[in-house]
Parts: sequence; C-alpha cells; structure tokens
Amino acid sequence: MHPISRRQLLRATAGAGALALPGLGAPPATAGTLPPHRWIGAGPPTPVYDPSTRERRRYLNDHTLLRAGGRWHLFGIVGDSAPPGRSPDSAKEVSFAHASAPSPYGPWTGHADALTVDPGYHGEEHLWAPHVVEADGTYRMFYAAGGAEGAAINLATSTDLFTWTRIPSGPLFRGRAARDPMVLRVGAEWVMYYTEVSASDGRHLVCTRRSDDLLHWSEPGTAYADATTEATGVSVTESPFVVERDGWYYLFIGPRNGYDGTDVLASLDPFRFTLDGWAGHVPGHAVEAVTDGQDWYASAAGWFGKGLSMAPLEWRDTPPRWQSPDNPVVSLDVDGRLNVFALDADDRSVLRRVQLDPEDGTWSEWERFGGPAGAVPTLGRDADGRLEVFSLAPGGVNLHHRVQRPDGGWYDWEEFGGPAAAAPAVARDADGRLEVFALSPDGAVVARRRQTAPGARGWDPWDAGFGGPAGAPPVVAANADGRLEVFSLAPGGAALTHRWQLAPGGAWSAWGAFGTAAAGAPRVTRDGGGRLTVAALAPSGVGSFHRRQSLPSGGWDAWQPLFGWSAAAPLLVPSADGRLEAFALAPGGERLDHRWQLAPGGSWDPGEEFGEPGVTLAATPSAAADATGRVHLFAVTTDGRIRTRAQERPSGGWQPWTAFGHRAVAPLRSGAPAS
Repeated sequence: MHPISRRQLLRATAGAGALALPGLGAPPATAGTLPPHRWIGAGPPTPVYDPSTRERRRYLNDHTLLRAGGRWHLFGIVGDSAPPGRSPDSAKEVSFAHASAPSPYGPWTGHADALTVDPGYHGEEHLWAPHVVEADGTYRMFYAAGGAEGAAINLATSTDLFTWTRIPSGPLFRGRAARDPMVLRVGAEWVMYYTEVSASDGRHLVCTRRSDDLLHWSEPGTAYADATTEATGVSVTESPFVVERDGWYYLFIGPRNGYDGTDVLASLDPFRFTLDGWAGHVPGHAVEAVTDGQDWYASAAGWFGKGLSMAPLEWRDTPPRWQSPDNPVVSLDVDGRLNVFALDADDRSVLRRVQLDPEDGTWSEWERFGGPAGAVPTLGRDADGRLEVFSLAPGGVNLHHRVQRPDGGWYDWEEFGGPAAAAPAVARDADGRLEVFALSPDGAVVARRRQTAPGARGWDPWDAGFGGPAGAPPVVAANADGRLEVFSLAPGGAALTHRWQLAPGGAWSAWGAFGTAAAGAPRVTRDGGGRLTVAALAPSGVGSFHRRQSLPSGGWDAWQPLFGWSAAAPLLVPSADGRLEAFALAPGGERLDHRWQLAPGGSWDPGEEFGEPGVTLAATPSAAADATGRVHLFAVTTDGRIRTRAQERPSGGWQPWTAFGHRAVAPLRSGAPAS
C-alpha cells in the first residue's frame, strides 16, 4: 500500500495535526447533571519562538507542549519556509525541533533536534505531529510516520526529554491515513485521538484507540466524522486535540475558516463529537490548549507563521463574535465622498475618516464616531445616497444603528436589536428599502429585517426564521432585476447554500445548494454587466474559486479557480468600465495577489503581486470607487496601520501604496471570530 501523504490529503498544500498536554479526564458525564458547556475563544496572539536562524528561515508546524521539571518543553515539526504565499513540501518534514522555556511566553531556548527521520526504521519517510506524555517516569513521544507499508503511528521514549529512542517493535499500528496522534487519560485508560480516512465512504475522521499501557492499542472507533471526503482532496479534520473541563470534553480541530483557524466542539462523551456541539473558534493553525494550573493558553504554529505563537485561551459564558467581512469598511456617503470606518486599537471605539476632495485626494483627520464596538461595522446606503451604519455592541449584546441625515450630518446612535454574532449583511431591495441579515451568536439562526419604506427610520419586526444554522455570517447582494440573493456557509464548512427572492420585493425561495465544502463565508458582487459573481475559499484555504451568473439575474456557470493559497474569500470590486478586479491575501499576510478581467465578464489576467515588500497585512483589503470612478484600496497591517492605494484614473493603473493617517486601528482578521 502506498502511504497517503499530507500533500495528497491536502491537495499538495495544507497542513495537519497538532498535539498537546495530556489532561486527566473522567468517565462520560450524564446529561442534565452538569451546567452547559463553556464557549471557547482566544485573545490576541503573541509570537514567542521562531526557529529561524540568520542563514535559514524556518517554520514550526504541528507541535506539542508539556511542563516538566519546572520548565515548558516544545516539540514540533520544523522545516524550511517557502516564499510568501507558497507552501513548503511536507515530504521534507523529517525532524522535530525542541525548545524549552520557564513559561509559555518564554523566553524560549532552542535545543538540538529531538528526532530525525530514520528510513531504516520500518521505512520512515517523514516525521509529523509529535505528542508527548509522561507515565511512570518515562516520556513517550507518539508521532505520525509512513513508508511503503502505509501510514503509521510510531513511538519513541525518553527519560530526560533530550535523548529519544524508538521502540524496537516498530509502529504501534498502521492505517489508511493514520496521523496526528494525541493522547489523553480518560478514567482508568489512555485514549488516543488521531485522524483517518474512512475505508467505506472516504469521509475524514477523528478516530480513537484505547490502551492500558500506552503500548498496546485497541481497534479503532470513530469520535467524529466530517462531511468532507477523500474525494474533495482536502481534509479539515487535522490537528485533533481534546481537553476535559468540568465534565465536558472539547475537541479542537482544523483547519477551519481557512488555514489559520481551529473550531472547537463540545461533548459530554469523549468518544462522540458532532457539529451540533460547536463551542467556538480559535484563530491559528494546529492549536493546542494548555494550562499552568491557573491560566489557559492556546498555542499555534504553521507553514505561514513565524514560529510558535501564544494567546490567552478564553472560557466564555457567551459565544464568540464574528468580525465583519471588511476591515476597514468604506463607502460613498450622501455627498458623494468616501467614508472609511475602523475600530480604534486601544478602546475599540468606532473611528471615521472622510474624503474631502476626490480630485486632490485629501482626507479629514480621524474622528470618534461612536463605540466601543464588538466588530468593525457594516454599511448600507439608502436610495438617496445616505449611509446607514450597523454596529455590534460590545459583548455581542445586540446591534446598534446610526443614520446619516440628508444634510450630511448624523442622527444619534439607536438600538437595533436582533441576533448579534456579527454586524449584519446589508443590501437595498427592488423597492429601495434596506434589508439586513444577521446571525445569532451560536450560529443557529439567520434573521432578517427590512425598512418599512425606502429611506425610512422605521423597520419591520425581525423575522427570526429566515435561515440557519450557519457556520459564518451570511452575505447578500441584489440581482440586476432587484431581487435579493443571500449566500450562507453551512456549519463546519460542509457546503455553501443560497436563497433568493422569487420576484423583486417578493417571496423567497427555499434554501438550495450552491457549492460543496468551503472554508469560510463567501463574498458576492455585481459586475458592470449586471451579473453576480461569488468568490469562495476552498477548505483549508488551499485556493479560492469564483462562480458567475450565466446572464444577469439568471442561473450560474460552473466554479472556476481564481487564486492559490488564500487567507479568506477574495475581494471582488468592479472598475468603472465594468471589469472585476480581484484581490487575495495569502495565509500569513505577507503576500497580496491581484487579478483583473481583460474585458467585462471575460477571462482573467494571470495577475501580479500587489502588496508591499516587508509589510504584513492582517486582513484582506477593502475597496470602493470614489466619485471620479477610481477604485481605492484600504488594508490594515498586523501592527494596526492602514495603507491605501488608488487607481491613477478610472479602470487604469495604480498609484503606490501610502500611509492612511497615523491612528492605530484594531488589526482584526476579515470574517473570522473577533474574540
């Protein structure tokens, strides 16, 4: 049997498996005897250890952390980094890095590699996903290997964490794609979680095996079966890590919402997890959760990062909130001037900056516009051009709303109510009325609300039964005939769905399938020819695709590739001549790619790198055309600065990047949970 490599499983690109500290678990609890599960989020990540040297830029990937003898020890896949936006060759992951530190935040001291591939040991070809536990004074490192005889889970032991010896008997077991082992003590036995592919239907699985001695393991069981299959070529069931707290078990699994994302599923049964138990999201690849007995931490590492990062792990009473699709957000106002809104980096207040003269490019200073807010706001534009701002209240309590006056000033903020997982999606219908679509914090409901009349201050009651469940906030756009169309991500990224008005301003269709598995919320825009185009992120972020209407307000052409590795669904913006311009940020934020249609609705130019050397972006840029027809691009860097770039003329080339003010804004990832 030929081994299934990480390249094959993740379509020659995405990464896999992280492991973590063993936790002392307990037998499955009885439903009804425990309080509800906690919701999981994470604070801002901090880079804490980079294995690069002056001569070599190196990455860490799947890793494990444990505390021993008063120090923390890190073991992880290490390899040579690829150029920005490109993935390294996982077949060359042949050693495990080792470092130690007095605390998870360091300072970390690098040591000699802990283990190097040994082809003479039952045909090892790679070393993936180490996980270390201690029992009876001996440290045991479980890891994934492979060779001509198939994927294998191997074991090496140590008494000092520096010298490791493979067990003489060979692999503990083999499988079709067995990899990414993680071991947890549950009651009186050890349980190993690892990823696998079902022999019967090709579904991606998290499997379990049980042991009394950490050497002999039972036949496998299935703890989680994902909707994605081997046929998709991409697995989103990598890096399984399970922790027990207060009788609940939490499965961390990814890559979800792109390469740098991990979902958390909660269950009372450590041997059964489902998407119904979704309990939050942690930004980062190969996340593991560890505790020093007082505080909890979420560690992450991956191909596109700079070593190990650490963030405070949050056990919340409320679900995490989602970031708005754009950061910052920009639109024309009633006076035909661009308005840019962002969140202050210090207190999350809403900031606003206004274009003073489209011809000479002057702008106002930043001003406080309200807040603080739970996410960057979203914007609607009334039929008369007045802006309406929709903001998420701090803590996700509800939505807030502020409306521009006809004279260009603003009414006061007012409560808007509704489900508050994110600022809502907004579009104007055929009657000229704004309609908003909002996601509930737990993703169970998509609600809809519309103005009582075009430009009115009043709104109809919320329709809480419009849709759901959903795995991300919905997006909406108007067809050429005015009919609205809403697109949604199914829980766990299992599929894309959509729903549309059957007549302008009329009733709605049922939800229908729009695409297979996706990694996050899509984007939608209308081109100069009146046809909608949807852009979506492939599972794990290995690429992005687009789908265009066959004719305005009509059916849909097939999906087509648009970019390679992407951190989120690409931005699509029409130029003055109707051609779409597309922008995609690579995972890690070091590369921004740009493509454009050669004619409205036509083929695409191969594209170019569009970012700035040495500048790392936190999110996919936002864009809008000013009153002259020139498109302006706005991008937030990882240090909270906004950079901007504008077309030299409508539908023309581009001016250089420049700073957009000196105020630091919140560097939030587009479309990702904001907490």
